[in-house]
Amino acid sequence: MLSRSRVMGLALALVAAGAVLYFWPRKEPGVVEAITRQVVTMTREAEAKDVSGVMEGVSERFKSDSGWSKQDVRRVLTAQVLRGQWVRVFTTNLEVHEVTPSQGDFQARFIFGRSQAEKLEDLAAESVLSAYLIEGTFEKEEDGTWRVVRAKYRPLDAAELL
Repeated sequence: MLSRSRVMGLALALVAAGAVLYFWPRKEPGVVEAITRQVVTMTREAEAKDVSGVMEGVSERFKSDSGWSKQDVRRVLTAQVLRGQWVRVFTTNLEVHEVTPSQGDFQARFIFGRSQAEKLEDLAAESVLSAYLIEGTFEKEEDGTWRVVRAKYRPLDAAELL
């Protein structure tokens, strides 16, 4: 039978081991993984119609090739949400390339649809679609957050989605 002091010692050892595991430094994701995570997060926020959540991933320094600022992007997204133009948002063909340890370029197709479809394959049959190819650059900012600083887009036609 275990004595009271052995039980206390064992409990203390388990607590100490748990604390070590909890506070152990975690390896920071690489550029490609960090940007991929940010794109996925921003896509989920867009589908949830959380404009502020999407805008968290857009830098104050943002400029598009058309001259849009972060505030312009916010206005367009807000208008889209208020009009209820889309319900589902899908990201396909996401490619991310490391430029430097604090910068990476991405390209992806973003497909917006008015539908309750759960899968991309069902989206075309059940909804009105709009799709865009978006290319841009993310940078890791001083607070450690990856944010898009430059982007350009072009609409995709149905043939380009196949």
